[in-house]
Amino acid sequence: MDWFKDFANRTAVISGGGEGIGLEVSRSLVRLGCKVWFCGLDRGKGELAEELLGDRARFIQTDLSEIEGIKRFVHEISCVTDSVDYLVNNIANDTRIRFEDINEVNCDAFWEVNLRSYLLLTRGLLDHLRKGSGKSVVNLGTTNYMLGLEPFTIYNATKSGILGFTRSLSRELGREGIRVNMVSPGWVMTEKQLREHVTEKDKEDLLRDQSLKQLITPEQIAPPILFLLSNGASAITGQNLVVDNGKYMQ
Repeated sequence: MDWFKDFANRTAVISGGGEGIGLEVSRSLVRLGCKVWFCGLDRGKGELAEELLGDRARFIQTDLSEIEGIKRFVHEISCVTDSVDYLVNNIANDTRIRFEDINEVNCDAFWEVNLRSYLLLTRGLLDHLRKGSGKSVVNLGTTNYMLGLEPFTIYNATKSGILGFTRSLSRELGREGIRVNMVSPGWVMTEKQLREHVTEKDKEDLLRDQSLKQLITPEQIAPPILFLLSNGASAITGQNLVVDNGKYMQ
């Protein structure tokens, strides 16, 4: 099996590719010879990632929670190419908010990042994907909504919408040969999660509840994403692949 050779001299777009899972996906694609466009809010982190990834990577500082930010990202890509092979919708707002504390402001903030950006970035790049050879989209979800964890009601409401988007779009674009899939990780030990949220008790609970007694890293999420992007998954579309060390089983 040599599906990994598909990526050489092709073009990928990653939303939020400057850190965490997005950075690992960007790094893996660059190593396989792919040209990668990625974006983020933090210019410093993005430029550092761009330097780390090398000449095949291009960082665009923009805010995908804003309509103009999505248009700007698409415009910057379009100035260089009218063809995109792969799209990975990856950004997320995972702020912890109790249901009794939600309001129209934070409802909009979650919707704009976790679902609207996926819809509109994909729409903005649809003609590019039609002209590309890879014709594959992967959306990043979560097992959180499957487990009904708290205090994540607003987060899970928006993230679960990605599954409906994935399945419906895969049906709609299938006749054009464009595949759309979803990867739903468990709790991944990114630098941000370790810095802001994960406690030693959390680690103990994960190791107790997971079938595989290891903590998930971004390096373990990137390969399933690459597989679904690749021609090795040419008969797979509309699917949600759970990558969580066997905590939630479909």
